[in-house]
Amino acid sequence: MKTVFLKAALLLASVGVSSAALAQQSGGKLKPWPEDPAAGIPAPWKAQYHPDISAHTQFKLVKVGSQTVLKAEAEMAYGTLVHAFAKPTVLSTLTWQWQILTQPAKANLQNKAGDDAGAKVCAFIQIDEGKLGLGTRLALAAARTLSGERLPAATLCYVWGSPGERVGQLFDNPYTDRVKNIVIRDAASAAELISENRDLQADARKAFGKELPEGPVMFSGIALGADSDNTKSRAEALFGSVQVQ
Repeated sequence: MKTVFLKAALLLASVGVSSAALAQQSGGKLKPWPEDPAAGIPAPWKAQYHPDISAHTQFKLVKVGSQTVLKAEAEMAYGTLVHAFAKPTVLSTLTWQWQILTQPAKANLQNKAGDDAGAKVCAFIQIDEGKLGLGTRLALAAARTLSGERLPAATLCYVWGSPGERVGQLFDNPYTDRVKNIVIRDAASAAELISENRDLQADARKAFGKELPEGPVMFSGIALGADSDNTKSRAEALFGSVQVQ
């Protein structure tokens, strides 16, 4: 049985921004889905996985009516699709469309056994790492050693709530406080693609305010995901247009 320390390090490694992806991307704009799904997911969007989970979330482009969307399917699996920026970038808003087709059975993002998301959209936030405690810095160093990458020290994920969670609720990932979840939809409203518009500056300060440097908050990437490995169930979601400003 792995320790909580190692679990946290592995989680950070699985949602990190790779240096290879950074090398491909020159600015803070997100590459849109192509009109023809057969063209495939465009670079620098890149799937990243948990090094300790063999089953991977599958990402592919499909048509919903006349719109190209990303479909994420997780069968007892984990994975994220990451869009990295070449350098930390000041962003004000994040807009996207999403829909949960299948919510993981018994999902509960506040405990380890239920830590699965039918859909999540995450932002990697630049913080002042000098403000972190020793234990946190050791866990982060372990994650960076495991991955061989300069991983973000703070990640904010927008999620659909599970029963008992309320819209607006903010809480730590059960494995690490380096990843925080904010509930912006309840699990009952998944009949169609729903549009979101979030104030990234305000949300980042709400989640990591004491750790942020002075001035506008900067971001190093965006990630999309769905997972069902902890609940041993299935997750399925659609992501439409994803944009930052």
